[in-house]
Amino acid sequence: MKSFRIMGRVLKATYEELFLCVMMSAFWWVGQILIVTAAPATMGMHAAANQIANYRRTGSEFFWDGAKRNVGRGWLMYALLLITPILIFINAWFYLNVESWLRVFAFMWLWVLVFIMMAGQYVIPLFFQQDEPSVKLALRNAALLALRFPLYSFLLAVFQVLLVTLSFVLVLPLVILAPAMLALSGEIGLVGMLQEMGLAPPPPESAPRD
Repeated sequence: MKSFRIMGRVLKATYEELFLCVMMSAFWWVGQILIVTAAPATMGMHAAANQIANYRRTGSEFFWDGAKRNVGRGWLMYALLLITPILIFINAWFYLNVESWLRVFAFMWLWVLVFIMMAGQYVIPLFFQQDEPSVKLALRNAALLALRFPLYSFLLAVFQVLLVTLSFVLVLPLVILAPAMLALSGEIGLVGMLQEMGLAPPPPESAPRD
């Protein structure tokens, strides 16, 4: 299946760009600790990962450039992707603890949470994939892609959950690789989907990055 080939490419890209992935993950963690740099660090990581996803040359300069650009819109997307799932989970938890027929609404909110996770993984990748980046367009297209390709989107989201779970179990990869791999899975997953739709060029035969 296409989704499993994408997962394989994520692992391959991580191995090929191991030093860059370790560097980006380290700076991402520092960014989260400092808080004020959380969104810029996330944007920088996706900017570099987007180069990899599109078979282009990448490097630390793309990380720094991505971190410095679109700071305001980066914070908007970061906040939406962080706060929205939390609010939906709170709603689901509330209805799960209601002793009446209203409990059925908990399952509705849980389905909404799954959909938000499926669509949310495309938002920042779509932002960087656009010729003229737009947060509104990225949000709309992320929802449309999740609706159009539910199984692909679900499996990609499950892959990301597995990455996080393994990282917590193994500890060290959580620090040195997990953030970069999550960014790569979103970027590569999006490009793979766009290739299926004829909206992105196919992989070059020798996969050079120019």
